[in-house]
Amino acid sequence: MSTLNDITTRARARGMAMADRALELPGAHLMMRVLRDFLVNDVTDRAMTLAAQAFTSILPIVMLLTALPHNTWMTRALTGLGINPADSDLMSAPAPESLTIYGIIGALMTIAGATSLSRALGRMYVTIWHLTKLPMSGWWRWVVVIFLVPVAVAAQGFAAQLHGLSIFGVKTGDYAALGVSLEVLATFVIWTTLWAVLPRVLVSSQVPMRLLWVYGGVTGILVTVYLVGSRIFLPHILRETTHHFGTLGIVFVAISWLFFYAYGIVVVTIVLYTLLTLQNHVGVWMRTYLGVTRPLAAPESWVVKHDPDAPPRTADTG
Repeated sequence: MSTLNDITTRARARGMAMADRALELPGAHLMMRVLRDFLVNDVTDRAMTLAAQAFTSILPIVMLLTALPHNTWMTRALTGLGINPADSDLMSAPAPESLTIYGIIGALMTIAGATSLSRALGRMYVTIWHLTKLPMSGWWRWVVVIFLVPVAVAAQGFAAQLHGLSIFGVKTGDYAALGVSLEVLATFVIWTTLWAVLPRVLVSSQVPMRLLWVYGGVTGILVTVYLVGSRIFLPHILRETTHHFGTLGIVFVAISWLFFYAYGIVVVTIVLYTLLTLQNHVGVWMRTYLGVTRPLAAPESWVVKHDPDAPPRTADTG
């Protein structure tokens, strides 16, 4: 029995020694911190939530925009993304009287339902960045966000039509070097701007704009690479999936695509905050030059009224 205990003790000591040596490797503490933050914030669950909310929120808003009068700009944008609105009965139905498809009440219900994506994004930023949840009086922020995303999608549709531009007429198929470069640059600008502005709208001034521009820039690079990869591989995946599963395959591909997109957003959000709060030269540099998050003080209305001695509490950040 004592021999078994000795073996266990030596094995434990050896394991602890190996762990200590591993932590001495460059970047080991950072990797452990990032891994811990990933586990705490449940990246997969948050990404799936955002993907599902995007699927059920953005599509109705796009349909609503296509129902507006003089909506040819949206039609051209969707065509640039490879989506033909004429293929959809809902999008191709005539709408000479502006919102006759939806009606005013239907349009308002569509907007209200679509704010689920805005609320999910807001909860993510509040939880991961340890901010104060804004009061319900800021509901207008949710509406702004759900229209900013389709606008960015439409802008991407127009940017996707740049790939054929050429000065000397030298092309490879439908692509020219100048046009592809402009498309990639425009894609980066579109998504950098969007992901710098969205957090500002959702959490107000709790995060400085310098930090948000860095966040938007890193996210913009990630999204640009993802969209370029999608342009190359997604058509083949979509054909194969549709061949095996029919129309249901399109839903599978759409949800999967949105999941990986959202996964990247959540990862960037976590890693940025991890780096910002490090107690080494990286964290110090970021806090000095990019600023720090400053949660708002909880309003007096959040004090528990039935207990006059209770301290103020912040809003639920879940």
